[in-house]
Amino acid sequence: MRNPAGPLQPRRRGKGWDFGFRKGGDLNRQGALFLFGLLVIGWLLISLYLGLVSYTTIQARHVQELRETLLQIQAGNALLEQQIGEKQRDLFQQAIQMSFVPAARVEIVGP
Repeated sequence: MRNPAGPLQPRRRGKGWDFGFRKGGDLNRQGALFLFGLLVIGWLLISLYLGLVSYTTIQARHVQELRETLLQIQAGNALLEQQIGEKQRDLFQQAIQMSFVPAARVEIVGP
């Protein structure tokens, strides 16, 4: 007797993704290799991620140290600018005491 819905289709008998679980048996060699491959790939991805996070953390610390160094150098430069300004003022006062006067106008004499 034929099936009223249509002809019978042959049962598919390929290995496919059967790792031994469908038959109720233990994990076969193909399944073990597949799971081992997944484990290795997962380990590699986790290692890569942790490496990138570590590298980023190290670089962030380096940038912070550079910023602190920059602030220290800027503070030193501000102190030096202040000292230079005081010395210029003192030299200007000494020049006036020695009867030197500032030039009102600088003339450039050409050939």
